[in-house]
Amino acid sequence: MIKNILLAAAMSLSVLALSVPAGAHHSAAAQFDTTQEFILTGVLTELQEINPHSIWHVDVKGEDGKATSWKLEGVNPNTLRRLGLSIKNDLKIGGTYSFTCAPSRDGSRYVFLKAITVNGKVFQMVQL
Repeated sequence: MIKNILLAAAMSLSVLALSVPAGAHHSAAAQFDTTQEFILTGVLTELQEINPHSIWHVDVKGEDGKATSWKLEGVNPNTLRRLGLSIKNDLKIGGTYSFTCAPSRDGSRYVFLKAITVNGKVFQMVQL
C-alpha cells in the first residue's frame, strides 16, 4: 500500500516537473502574423545571443535616405550554429543582410525573423 502511494506521488511529481518548462514557452503566432512575410534589407547594428531567442537590431534605409531601426526576434544561438551560420565568421556588425520576417500583430518594428541571406546563401531559421 505504501509502495503504491509513493509510486503514485513520484509519477505525479514527474509529470508536474516536465510540464512546467513546456508551458512557459510562447507561440510566435501570438505576437507575430506568421502567415505573412516581408523582406528587410539593412545594416546589422547589434546581435544579442540570449536564450531562448536571439535579438537582431537592424537599420533599414528608407526612400528618403533616413535609417529606421528594426528589432528582430530570432531562434536561439545554438540553432543558428546548427544551421551552419557562424556568428563570428559569417556575420559582421555593420554588414548588410536581407532578412525574411513575419510582421508584428501590433504594427511595430519588432518582427519575427524567419530567414537571413548571408553572401547569397539563405539560412531558413523556421518555417511557420
